[in-house]
Amino acid sequence: MTTEELLQWADGIVFAKTEKHLDSVQTAILEGAWQGLKYEDIAKKCHRSKSHIKNIAGELWQTLSALLGEEIHKANSRSVLERKAVSSIYNYGNSSQIVNSKINRSHINICGESRQYEENPKQRSPSDLSSSHSSPTQNYSPIIDLIDAPDLSDFYNRNTELNTLKQWILQDQIRLITIYGLSGIGKSVLTRQLIEQIKPEFDYIIWKSLTETPTLSSLKNQLQQ
Repeated sequence: MTTEELLQWADGIVFAKTEKHLDSVQTAILEGAWQGLKYEDIAKKCHRSKSHIKNIAGELWQTLSALLGEEIHKANSRSVLERKAVSSIYNYGNSSQIVNSKINRSHINICGESRQYEENPKQRSPSDLSSSHSSPTQNYSPIIDLIDAPDLSDFYNRNTELNTLKQWILQDQIRLITIYGLSGIGKSVLTRQLIEQIKPEFDYIIWKSLTETPTLSSLKNQLQQ
């Protein structure tokens, strides 16, 4: 695994549990540890004091140890994380890990953990969703912007994930879903296939790449256009 892939995986598991991404200092600590740098060297790169870096690092190792169920420290952090990352992929049928959060309502992790829902949630069928979004004009045409999306391609061995995503969106009305996994594992293909199957239920679908991390105001302006 590349350093970037491992950092993305580590960030994903931390976010799934804490709803907070790794910050720049935590990322620098991981990268520095994997490069064999001393805390003093990492501190210089981050323009922080050595004591501050050591404190942040200690908290980071504790967090990762609790999440992964194994003692993690500076010297073994890369080997443990890499082993856990590879193991998680094979343990779940080489599928990307799918984590979703229902904003202010619930948290679901598809990887075998407990599912939490609000009490007596209001459920609506796809037909209800369609009717609630329907336009008074029968000739209304939905806006499906997939210009930047990849073309549909062969789809294999992702039916379980696909059905789960469809349920979360159409039945559970979950507003935000994060799909993460190693590069090239099929996240975009899964998402593209999902859109193809659920697009009749929506008035607007826009595929937007956030690779360049636009600001919120910039993203809103682009979507409105």
